Amino acid sequence: MGRLNRKRGKTNLSGLAGDIELYTIKGETFFKKHAKKHKKSRSKKAVSGRSNFASVVKLAKETIKIPELKEIWSHSKLKGRNEFQKLIKYNMPLAYEGDLTIKNFCTHKGLNLYIPDISLEDFTLSFTFDVYGLIKPPLKLHMFIYMYNRKMKDSSAFSSTSRSISIIQDDISTLREKGESKYNMKVKLVGDEKKFLPDYKDVLVLFAVTGTPSIPNRKYWTNTVGFDIPLI
Repeated sequence: MGRLNRKRGKTNLSGLAGDIELYTIKGETFFKKHAKKHKKSRSKKAVSGRSNFASVVKLAKETIKIPELKEIWSHSKLKGRNEFQKLIKYNMPLAYEGDLTIKNFCTHKGLNLYIPDISLEDFTLSFTFDVYGLIKPPLKLHMFIYMYNRKMKDSSAFSSTSRSISIIQDDISTLREKGESKYNMKVKLVGDEKKFLPDYKDVLVLFAVTGTPSIPNRKYWTNTVGFDIPLI
């Protein structure tokens, strides 16, 4: 509803008249169409879409914190204004019902990364990985850990962390058996990884490797490999 304001002998108009908003600046009256307020949709599809976005944004933020991964996305030919937008654009269709899946990725198409299996016991991830000698030390194994399907309603919808493990030439004798190219890994969960894990029923782990290519001027990163591990 509009109203008349009298001040020092002048009459000013302000307020709403239908969908028209009236206001006065320095004695002059102006009007504009009033913007309608939109309620957020509560449909399952809309809520899931917003949840997907939150999960993917978290993945993108964690990924570009790592200089090697940020550089990969910065120089990629995928469409997008920057590495952050590219990560979101290409990962959104792969999330499902508010959560990330093993199809999501922190590196786009690269060299082959082979991880046949993984186990989680006593807060320790046990697995082997192989890059077939295409990437040589010093190299880094990147992990994105995404915990979801909460046990208690008062816990967050999901929790996630990321970290990189450096492997140098001196580590070869302890991580690889003589004559083999695969790396035998036992990674203990620490910090928030260990703290929040008991609050969830499932954990998703995404892996990628960057390093020195054995063949000059070739890709120095691998594909992303994902595993979904039930906790109960």
